[in-house]
Amino acid sequence: MTTMRRTVSASLIVCAVVAGACKEERSITSAPEGTLAFGQNMGKAASNLPRGRAIFPATPAASATPAADSIIIEFSGMDSLSTGSYVVWVGNDSATKFAPATGTLTILRTDTTINAAGDPVITSSTTTSATLSSFKNGRSNYFMRFAATRASVPALAATDSANLFLVSVEPGATGALPGERRVLWGRRSQSAALGTPARQMAGMRFGNFAARLTEEYPFATSAATANAFGPTAFTATTLIIPRGRIEVRGPIFTVNDSNYYRPPVGYYYEAWAIRTDTLGRFIDTISLGQKATPYPKRLSYYEADKTIVDPTYMFGTPFAVIFASQHRVSADTISAAVINGRAWREFSFVYVTLQNKAAPTDRMGAVAIMTVATPSSVTGR
Repeated sequence: MTTMRRTVSASLIVCAVVAGACKEERSITSAPEGTLAFGQNMGKAASNLPRGRAIFPATPAASATPAADSIIIEFSGMDSLSTGSYVVWVGNDSATKFAPATGTLTILRTDTTINAAGDPVITSSTTTSATLSSFKNGRSNYFMRFAATRASVPALAATDSANLFLVSVEPGATGALPGERRVLWGRRSQSAALGTPARQMAGMRFGNFAARLTEEYPFATSAATANAFGPTAFTATTLIIPRGRIEVRGPIFTVNDSNYYRPPVGYYYEAWAIRTDTLGRFIDTISLGQKATPYPKRLSYYEADKTIVDPTYMFGTPFAVIFASQHRVSADTISAAVINGRAWREFSFVYVTLQNKAAPTDRMGAVAIMTVATPSSVTGR
């Protein structure tokens, strides 16, 4: 029995020595080491998705007075572009013939400010630009209306149908056909008679356009209403339900998430930490990095709009889904992340956004997919 006790005691001594040697490098749940970590579960936002409605002429083909045949699309959720331009196209039923349209762009801008009492104050303004064939405009608070006539699309013959409206992102001069970034479209075949007098309206789709319905990729689908042009004219939804969690430990900020649709061609995912003042107003944003595969590979999903970055974490048919991903940065490399000597102080929100590759790379995009408020243990409030 004495020998047994000595053996056990010796084992305990060895364990204590080993534990002491590893104390600065390892921890367990009952004995954590280092800075405390704080986290919060994220929630689906899917706010400000690219969306809109298409308003078609009364008849599919040109009438005796093509100038009276209105071609109208109304849309929102589009980012302003730094490289390339948006172009509106009119196409036939089979999407075998397209022609760029020239028209008038009207922008309804809605701004919300916070007054000294902390209450929101909403103001609106309208600007109009005539005879446009392309434009770069777009912001989270812009509602845009592009209006043209059949006469402004002379490349379409009177015998051609005008049953498809499409918005593309063109990197350079407009060619004979829309490029590969065919991001927003509406079909007459999916329209309904709405309003008084009734007009043919279709909710637009956002994603990757294809001539065949079975081959197109709708990341989000809009529902059109009979309401006047403005915030209530259309809404959009996306079916995917992403999930995730933020974690802050000392200077390290991570977003661990999953279950995202692959981005449409020309888009990618990025996460942002948002600093606010005491009234909740946004005063700064810091990128938490582009979405990447989990540790240890950490491969960027920037090209996930066209390729399967890693079949371990991105798979599915007919359209791929990102099943595991992460964003990770350290405040030690970002001076603006340290406020009064404390990392991530006053950073109250985290957004995962869908970014347009043709938009400015240093600015948070308009399309929020996931959001969360950071814990007060992080913000210091």
